[in-house]
Amino acid sequence: MEEKKLLLIVNPVSGRIRISSSLFDIIKVFSDGGFRVTVKMTTARGDATKIVAELGDQHDVVVLCGGDGTLNEGIMGVLSAGLTVPVGYIPCGTTNDFAASLGIERENLKQAALNIVNGKAVPIDIGDFGGMRYFTYIASFGAFTGTSYNVPQVNKNMFGHLAYVMEGLKDLPNIKPIFARVTLDGVSMEDEFIFGSVSNATSIGGMVKIDSDKVDFSDGMFEVMLVRNPQSALEISKVIVAIQTGKYEDCCVSFHHAKDIVFEMPDPAPWALDGEYCPGDTCREIKVLHHAIRIII
Repeated sequence: MEEKKLLLIVNPVSGRIRISSSLFDIIKVFSDGGFRVTVKMTTARGDATKIVAELGDQHDVVVLCGGDGTLNEGIMGVLSAGLTVPVGYIPCGTTNDFAASLGIERENLKQAALNIVNGKAVPIDIGDFGGMRYFTYIASFGAFTGTSYNVPQVNKNMFGHLAYVMEGLKDLPNIKPIFARVTLDGVSMEDEFIFGSVSNATSIGGMVKIDSDKVDFSDGMFEVMLVRNPQSALEISKVIVAIQTGKYEDCCVSFHHAKDIVFEMPDPAPWALDGEYCPGDTCREIKVLHHAIRIII
């Protein structure tokens, strides 16, 4: 039987200690599973995209080992090069929201590799952010959006998820409402929002939880979460409780399902795509790319 080829892309900065102690075991798992493994290390932002675009078509499987940002870069490479190669994910970032949503092993990296060897590639939807970039599981603006890309990597490695919470608390005094007109599959609304997201996940930033019954990763629809500007101390407390408990009834939070979403803002606000910074614009259309990628789970 012909040996299969696996391209393993490793971000050595993300979860540095865990990767250095597990990399040999991961490679051995893939080798024992019948794969000839090629290992590539990233050294700068965007490297995973370039590596996948250049080498992905020469391999039967592409595996990304890093955080959600590394996974996003790898998927960008698959889509930009028009590849159909299945993608495996060994999560070793800080929050690993996407892995948590899909039930991918996050604690034992060797087991995550074993699951890829024995797993099945399933189609999932990907977000098209205005035809300029893709996102795997979330695009967001407003409160805490800057937290994911402002936290220093050394703090992420040292404090883990707590680093995001600490950075987010620093943002609280500076939160300003953002006026936006939001059109969901042709139906429009407008208001002042302190947070907005378009997602395909059950966890956002490791803090905001969405009921798994509301999320289907391959249904051609995304979940839109909008938090309008609280008008009283009571509404603020309700929003905080809702985020902590995952129960969003009777507060400023609303959920919607849509496949074509347009945000119009008189003053552009920055976005975060899978935790990475993206500049804002006065008008941004987000579309679902149905079954765009195959993820091994």
